[in-house]
Amino acid sequence: MFRFFSSSAIIILFAFPVSAKETNLKSTLEATYNNNFLIAQQREKILKYNESVTQQLSVKKPDVSANLSQNLDESNGKYNNSANITIKQLLYDGGQSSNLVDAAKYTVLAERELLIKAEQDNLLKAITVYMDLRQAQANLELAENNIKVIEEQLRAANNRFEVGEVTRTDVSQTKARLALAVSNVETRKAILTGKSASYLLVVGENHGNLSTPPKHPEIPNRFSKAEKIAIENHPRILAARLQLKVSEYRIDASRGIFNPTIIGSITSKTGTSISSSTGATIQATIPLFNSGNLRSKKRAAINDKKISKHALDIALLTTRSNLQIYHSSWLAAVAAIKASKAQIKASQIAFEGMREESKLGSRTTLDVLDAEQELLSARSNLVTALRDEQVQAYNVLSEMGQLTTSNLGLEVQTFNSFSNNNKIEQTSPLGKARIGILEKLKNR
Repeated sequence: MFRFFSSSAIIILFAFPVSAKETNLKSTLEATYNNNFLIAQQREKILKYNESVTQQLSVKKPDVSANLSQNLDESNGKYNNSANITIKQLLYDGGQSSNLVDAAKYTVLAERELLIKAEQDNLLKAITVYMDLRQAQANLELAENNIKVIEEQLRAANNRFEVGEVTRTDVSQTKARLALAVSNVETRKAILTGKSASYLLVVGENHGNLSTPPKHPEIPNRFSKAEKIAIENHPRILAARLQLKVSEYRIDASRGIFNPTIIGSITSKTGTSISSSTGATIQATIPLFNSGNLRSKKRAAINDKKISKHALDIALLTTRSNLQIYHSSWLAAVAAIKASKAQIKASQIAFEGMREESKLGSRTTLDVLDAEQELLSARSNLVTALRDEQVQAYNVLSEMGQLTTSNLGLEVQTFNSFSNNNKIEQTSPLGKARIGILEKLKNR
């Protein structure tokens, strides 16, 4: 007679085949990293902010312009040619340009942390859809297996009805339960189709034969240990801290707008009708009255810092709250796996006992069907617990800031967020200093 799978077989069942192509968790995450549009969008934002650093650095560099002209002298019919070249250099601006350069640098660093967060968020989505898909496949297999069990019971009920051991009511009850099982299979198929579509949306390609995922990286059993790691590493918090630093530099820059701005220039002229000459000029501009505009800018910069402080507080609170939820959910899932295995063992014994007792007439067909349903429910609970344990573990890793390509061992070409800064590094000591600051977090 057909028998249900054991609890250990359910774990193996958690990799239901759908095609000849094999898809494992590692390949799923690598495809997500390479294909996801949200990650690509954040990469482009970093390159954009890299250029803002270049633009701010250019303010402190010489500005060279040339002017060529030609005009006709009607008195003699000759053309007069002239040329001049002017070099301007910012000499002093109260620290505005230097502070704005530093603000731009730290903005790049903050955006880099947001890229890491985008990567972790989307890798977590990929893990979730992978586990959801495996759960849907396992539940479909259980539902199909349930039909076989009830069909066997229906054959037995018909045989016993023919010899007068049971009534037509018993046969009808079994048929009704079989119809419910068939309906459940169709529902499970629809769920599986939806999960496959979600996989395609997140990963960017269709899945194949899903293999059993490896054991997830180690999770601290103590919440306090996980919390400490999260506070030090989560990109949400690091980005908020860097944005606070940006606001501080902008306050310093706003103070500089009350100081004189001094620009030095050298102009050299030559032409056919004039003698060559070279002159130097130093121009100082001092703000005297601007209807409160400059002070308003300073107050706005101070408010930006307050906003950044609140953003950091929110980031810390969000991380702690999420981590506590996911960590407790993970511990609950671990306990649920153990409980579900015990439930399966007890339900299996009860089902087999009910079936044998029904043959002796001490149990009704409905009793057997109910026991079979309880066993199916226990096995479905184990499938859910296995899925939840994996997903909640990776949720914890994400909130700890540990769901990175290196920690997951992914073989991908990581994005070089400093790729369009080489020209700065090669041509300017200031650029080299900037790269040095950026490199502090490059290998974090």
